[in-house]
Amino acid sequence: MDPQLERFADTLALAGIDITQPFDVRWYNAHAIEHSLPLSPLPTFERPPSDGTLAVLLGNSTALWPAFLRWLAAQPDPESVTDPLDTYTASVISAAVADLTGGARHDIFWVTDSSRLVSMQRVALVSGLCYHDAETQLSIHPAFGAWVAFRAVVVLDAPAARFGDSPPPLVRCLLTDADKASARDAMAAALRASDEANLCTQLHGAKGMERDVRLAWAALRDCVTVGRDHRYSEAQLVYHYTKDREVLMHAMRAQPAAT
Repeated sequence: MDPQLERFADTLALAGIDITQPFDVRWYNAHAIEHSLPLSPLPTFERPPSDGTLAVLLGNSTALWPAFLRWLAAQPDPESVTDPLDTYTASVISAAVADLTGGARHDIFWVTDSSRLVSMQRVALVSGLCYHDAETQLSIHPAFGAWVAFRAVVVLDAPAARFGDSPPPLVRCLLTDADKASARDAMAAALRASDEANLCTQLHGAKGMERDVRLAWAALRDCVTVGRDHRYSEAQLVYHYTKDREVLMHAMRAQPAAT
């Protein structure tokens, strides 16, 4: 990673965005075509195909939670902040991208923007960051396991030729046979608990999931052995799935006072 990207990654890590994975747009676009996926290609800014186009996948482990709570506690009126977690991650990422690009052309694709869909899981797959389990659609990180969340893909008007023409090797399967069996059972239970027609809304909508549905989908992540030491706290897990403001405010107030 070049010095500018290292500084970018370090800045974001301090804010809890501790996953920064550079990749070549060509890898994602070619993967979508090869697998006939209904995905729009990422932009290349008309760069020569031989140059590639540099992009970065951004996400987080459990490290995001304490940084986010500190930010929320510092707001004049924390309870009035709209979509606090999305507001926090968008502000942190936008500021870091502005510093990185210095006004040069770029584009940010947010996981919350369904009108410009990018499969963050497929980016994690082709960039060599995570194993992608096709049955459960979980992205499994070699260190963090299933306890990762993706926030954005940033496409830069910069070459990616440093990576060469071929993407890195795919991450090997990180699931044991026992994990797979447990995941199949948990997936079936989660689908039964969900209204499949409204699954996307439940996963990403403003209201979040009902508590029993949240527990069913959380159980799916718990099936993965690798990364269990990085499991979300109960408060982070509940808020991640339900967006329960009472849980969030209680977690914020329970944080140690800043020194």
